[in-house]
Amino acid sequence: MQWLASICVRKPVLASVLILLICVLGGVGYSKLTVDRFPKLDFPTVVVVTRLPGSAAEEMETDITDKVEEAVNTVAGIDELSSVTSEGVSTVIITFVLEKDVDVAVQEVRDRINQIAYELPKDVETPIVQKFDPDAVPVIILSLQSNRPVREITEYADRVLRRRLETVQGVGQVSLIGGTKRQVNVWLDPVKMRAAGVSAAEVQRAIAGQNMSLPGGSIETGPQNLTLRLRGRVTSVEEMGQLVLRENGGNILRVQDVARVEDGQEEATTAARRDGSPAVLLSIRKQSGENTVSLVQEVRRRVGELNSTLPPGYTLEVVRDNSETTITSVHAVQEHLILGAFFAALVVLLFLGSWRSTIISALAIPVSIIGTFGMMQMAGLNLNTISLLALALAVGIVIDDAIVVLENIHRFIHEKKLKPFPAAILATKEIGLAVLATTLSLIAVFLPVAFMGGIPGRFLASFGWTMAFSIAVSLVVSFTLTPMLCARWLVGGSAAPEHGHERKPLLERITDKVYMPIERAYERALRWVMAHRWVAVVASVAALGSCIPLAKSVPAGFLPKSDEAQFQVSIRTPEGMSMETTLLEAERVAREIRETIPETTSTLVTIGDNTDKTPNVAALFIKIVNPDQRSETQDDIMDRVRRDITSKLPKEYRVSVTNAPLFGGGGTQAAVQYVVRGPDFDELGKQATILMEKLKGIHGVVDVDSNLIIGKPEVSAYINRSRAADLGVQVSDVATTMQMAVGGLEVSNYAEAGNLYDVRLRAEYDARDSMEALSQLTVPSTRLGTVPLTDVVTLKREEGPSQINRMNRQRQIMISANTIPGVSTGQVVEQFNKLIADTKLPPGYSAAPAGMSREIGRTFQNFIVAFGMAFVFMYLILAAQFGSWIHPITILLSLPLTVPFALISLVIFRQQLDMYSMLGLLVLFGVVKKNSILQIDHTNQLRGEGLPRLEAIIHGSKDRLRPILMTTLSFVAGMLPLLFSRGVGASFNQATAGVVVGGQTLSLVLTLLVTPVAYSLMDDASSWFNRKFGSKRTPEETGEAEVERAYGGDTLAELRPAHGKEAA
Repeated sequence: MQWLASICVRKPVLASVLILLICVLGGVGYSKLTVDRFPKLDFPTVVVVTRLPGSAAEEMETDITDKVEEAVNTVAGIDELSSVTSEGVSTVIITFVLEKDVDVAVQEVRDRINQIAYELPKDVETPIVQKFDPDAVPVIILSLQSNRPVREITEYADRVLRRRLETVQGVGQVSLIGGTKRQVNVWLDPVKMRAAGVSAAEVQRAIAGQNMSLPGGSIETGPQNLTLRLRGRVTSVEEMGQLVLRENGGNILRVQDVARVEDGQEEATTAARRDGSPAVLLSIRKQSGENTVSLVQEVRRRVGELNSTLPPGYTLEVVRDNSETTITSVHAVQEHLILGAFFAALVVLLFLGSWRSTIISALAIPVSIIGTFGMMQMAGLNLNTISLLALALAVGIVIDDAIVVLENIHRFIHEKKLKPFPAAILATKEIGLAVLATTLSLIAVFLPVAFMGGIPGRFLASFGWTMAFSIAVSLVVSFTLTPMLCARWLVGGSAAPEHGHERKPLLERITDKVYMPIERAYERALRWVMAHRWVAVVASVAALGSCIPLAKSVPAGFLPKSDEAQFQVSIRTPEGMSMETTLLEAERVAREIRETIPETTSTLVTIGDNTDKTPNVAALFIKIVNPDQRSETQDDIMDRVRRDITSKLPKEYRVSVTNAPLFGGGGTQAAVQYVVRGPDFDELGKQATILMEKLKGIHGVVDVDSNLIIGKPEVSAYINRSRAADLGVQVSDVATTMQMAVGGLEVSNYAEAGNLYDVRLRAEYDARDSMEALSQLTVPSTRLGTVPLTDVVTLKREEGPSQINRMNRQRQIMISANTIPGVSTGQVVEQFNKLIADTKLPPGYSAAPAGMSREIGRTFQNFIVAFGMAFVFMYLILAAQFGSWIHPITILLSLPLTVPFALISLVIFRQQLDMYSMLGLLVLFGVVKKNSILQIDHTNQLRGEGLPRLEAIIHGSKDRLRPILMTTLSFVAGMLPLLFSRGVGASFNQATAGVVVGGQTLSLVLTLLVTPVAYSLMDDASSWFNRKFGSKRTPEETGEAEVERAYGGDTLAELRPAHGKEAA
């Protein structure tokens, strides 16, 4: 790369064009980058949802789930096959290996489902096969409130607001929560039906057969072709009741004679309360790949337009905005990026004491960052908290190359008394290989992260690519813009001498006065250490030996505990409890939170906001003020809610207090998750209960629960087959009658003003509210017309599972728990693993971590592989640079010495070892390695000039002390805004910055002294090896010296003509 620097110094316009080109491409790329909270994730997961309303969980498992699992199990590339079966709903989740093309997987699964469609029950709804899309989650929720009836509010929300919002570019779906739509209800009267000898099926056929509009073909009348259409729809709700059931001897029996026709509303399956008031929520999901921030901004603009057209008494407001956290986090990192750049430039100013030098080096930051945007856009990345964290970290790195080049040019000007022009070329040439090696080896540190396996690899890929891109651009800047500006902006000092020395600017003289004592102290310490090398060896061994006890004292986890200024309380009341009762209990908890937790800004209670629309499960979304506006952390507030509020609920209630879902999706958000598997369901439940009790005994564990949901009240109808045969009753007629009368059945629709409304057939409430009431129902009989239901069935009250979970076609139970502040997930997982090992589970039964508990181990394994790949790549690059297999080991030996100091920094900042702190350790390795390269490369150069080894080591390390301190302190200064940030989601940035700042600061002195010692020891080893096994021929004998003399590069004599020509 030295040739590029030489060309750019001689041709400044070319250098300017290159930099402008980088900025233009970066600016265009930035304008096209989308903004989101997290990177684009594409999980190869396919979901199959099958519905059979009214069917019990065990019947769904046997008739549907088992058949679907058997069919899809033959698809290639399956990593995990799981299912959740509940009343009326079967959900099968097929997770493929990450390399599987998700579109191909969807088609293969759909083909398998089509092959077994004939085996499914005849009344089953068509299975829905779709890929899991992390983007298809609610991004914003609106609340519509009014004092009007709920049906009227729902009608307006559905017919007006939903349709207007769905026209917004990027909106995928708008769902209603808490509303009840208009519906024509036909309430059957079993007593009247029995007296008239009419069955529910007869009423259904009458309504469906007499309320229709069908094409009748066409009529040819000469030149005209007229379309014939039957218009047989009823024109009013009253007309629905006048439909004829039968005529007998001149007596006409109508629908209204055996049923009550009502222009009413559907039965509520969802409910919502905003700060205690009823509300209809509009949950807006985005289309896959859309920009969350821009979409929400457009939705908010549309809400502003809609507010001006609302009827009197209506209010439409945003109650939950997932982009707020994204915007806050992104803006915070952007602010930290700017502050970090300022502090990094300030360090350069303090060390060099020159405004010109500071500007030259600081220009590398914006140019490198802007150029990175262009490469990110070309690579298909987006701006998110992960990539912006990489950019914030890169601020302290991209300036490093410019600092090293600038400082060496600065040294050539002031120590070797060269003019800026030749100094820029010669100094860049001298340092060029070292800069190139440090940069390439630094890229080698981060590229393995981009290719890391598993979910963490997909999540952190944008981090690895962004770091690699920014470092690559900074390398170009340091060999183009930096030497070109140095050749023209820097000055060689005043011509007036003072005491035989060159007069320097005041700030520079102050800087030298402060720095020179540090340099002299370092030289004395280095000479002493080199004379007592065993001290450095012992100190290094002691530091490495401390890693084990330090690692045991540092808690471990998957992700840092994040303060998002929002959390969720989930309440599951006993099985069979009505939605109204559950809503009252949930709203009572929400009201107490609003009254006793002053940090609360709003509460949102929802029921039925899931696939199953479970009536006894409530979700409370709690919004609190931002972290910088309160003294307690979110974890502390959540613990207060557990201790003071939810602990008062009845013991049979299942309650958890967790973080709000990061991705807006479903699933448990518990910190600790374990799966217990086994063949027998009863024994499985017994073993899960035993393990739950053990988990409760671990210190700091709260919200212990499982997804074992039993005790759901059921009424089973057993057919008396001989009696049914005698009476001429078909089992299918019994099932149809029960389904229509008790569960209700959509039999037709009613058209009005261009809108269609469901017509639903169902028995009156008092005819289905008890087992005794069901005896009034009648079923069709081929012998007697109709007979009482109880003549052919026996009704029994029983209990059954509400939900059945399976993993790889085997029943499972998930155990989950959370932790109190100060207790990490890793600590609980470690203790619980020991308890499981001590528990003798029966043969065929097992317990293993799941969810985030499982990802802790997988994350560490993936990072170990990434670290190993990084070490291999660094070694090969360094070996190529130094032309030695030994000296790269010297450099890499300094890296393990940073580990104990990184662990100490975790203890100091009260952080845990997780995915983000591991990233910090990776960054730390890259920075420390750069320092060692600078020391050893310069030492080799001095030895090549004839200095003895010891003097070369002393002078080489001393010459590189200033750039090492500058790059280190500028990097640390750039991290300080991240480390001390207190905004939403700041814990992710703090986890990485804490390791980098603490580890780099604490290990700096040791690595500055140990690297020269390691160099001398490895050089001794290399000399011994060469004496023992190496070639005895000298460079003169091999011809190497002749080649070096012939192609040694530029000289001062060669440069002066070019300098004069350029100046002219």
